[in-house]
Amino acid sequence: MIVRHGTRQPSLKNIVAMKERLPQIKKLLINNSNLPNEYVRATDLESFHKWESQLKLEDEHKLAHEGEEEMLLLAERMQSRFPVLDNVYSNSSFQFKYTYSQRTKESAYNFVSGLFGRATAKDVWFPEPSEKDPILRFYKSCTKWKYNVKDKVKYSGEHKKFENSSEFIKVVENVNHRLGLKDELKTDDVSLIYVTCGFETAWKTQTESPWCLLLTEENLKVLEYREDLKYYWQDGYGYELTYKQACPMFGNMINMFQKNSSLPRSVVYFTHSGTLLKMLAHLGLYKDEQVLTSENFRAMDNRQWRTSQIDAFGTNLAFVLYDCRQEKMVLTLHQEHIVRLPSCPDSDLCELKTLVEYYSESINSCDFNHICENS
Repeated sequence: MIVRHGTRQPSLKNIVAMKERLPQIKKLLINNSNLPNEYVRATDLESFHKWESQLKLEDEHKLAHEGEEEMLLLAERMQSRFPVLDNVYSNSSFQFKYTYSQRTKESAYNFVSGLFGRATAKDVWFPEPSEKDPILRFYKSCTKWKYNVKDKVKYSGEHKKFENSSEFIKVVENVNHRLGLKDELKTDDVSLIYVTCGFETAWKTQTESPWCLLLTEENLKVLEYREDLKYYWQDGYGYELTYKQACPMFGNMINMFQKNSSLPRSVVYFTHSGTLLKMLAHLGLYKDEQVLTSENFRAMDNRQWRTSQIDAFGTNLAFVLYDCRQEKMVLTLHQEHIVRLPSCPDSDLCELKTLVEYYSESINSCDFNHICENS
């Protein structure tokens, strides 16, 4: 099982912006004589009066309380689905591993607490994390991907082109218009509002973030598409190299399933968005017929590649091995739901030998250093 860490705190850059720029925007709204209006109600303004940032710079990227709860509940649900995973821990039956980060370490601890209870969780053994783990965070060691894909997408990707499209420009104009402003809010401001809306929704599932009130459903669709464009090209199907480099992790799973040994019974890796998305693309899941570009926003309204659904906090991808009358079969779960792999499109269970045959190139030609042109 591969698990993205639970809900976390924002990056340092976003925390600074939330602490410095959001209070300025709040002031713009509260002191605006054009408000309330037909779009912004008096109760909305009252929500902003009460809003204050509680973020601390030192909390960047740390697992949030909600993330702890997500991992506990995820473990409990998986155990109830697979009772064979009893709640008696031994380091030969269970293997857990996390990356070199606080958010995956704490996610792992809370997950094992959900499986075995907090008293036992303290005794669970974890290997020392590696800053560039070749399985859990393979892309950190891929030189070619870093320079030819990541840097390229960051500075001149399709999501950057989309920001200059008429659809995106209209969002900024629309937000200013509804808030009774001229052009005080820029692209970065609207992006910050969107990011804050997302984080505060994740942190407080029972109450609506006041920042979400400033965006219409149409605004959200446009902002979401920009985000999907970025991750499609950086971590998904945009470049073959991106998903091809995930072969070490895929091979790790196949190797475990091909062993005759019954141990370990369960292996759980705690990692990051970049790993999960590349693995999903490596498997051929959520692949649209059309390529996502800055020019086909309207045509991709029903796209499969929607990161808010396939790569949220706590995203998980699990492979379950069954021994069915001496035939090894594999069940694949994504977000705890059964998904059918391209190797077996008509069946929930896929024979292991069929899986190996379909992905034979990934298994047999996984020369990571060659793929990534590492010296």
